[in-house]
Amino acid sequence: MSEHDVVDIIRAKRDGEVLTGDQVRWTIASYTRGEVAEEQMSALLMAIFLNGLGAEELTHWTEAMIDSGRRMHLALDRPTTDKH
Repeated sequence: MSEHDVVDIIRAKRDGEVLTGDQVRWTIASYTRGEVAEEQMSALLMAIFLNGLGAEELTHWTEAMIDSGRRMHLALDRPTTDKH
């Protein structure tokens, strides 16, 4: 059993609280494993839309998204970016 509950995380963001890095990482990892329902992620994203993310929360969110998938390492002699 997890120490986190998606409903508590949604409620916290809805109420304007700052999410911890651990909460963000758990949410993204759980969602990508199919353990957080799409409806729950939609509710969290609505709370984020209404209340925003602070700089630290956004950093955690971005890092968690990057870590949620595979990274491609291209052997190019120029800078590369990801359109996502």
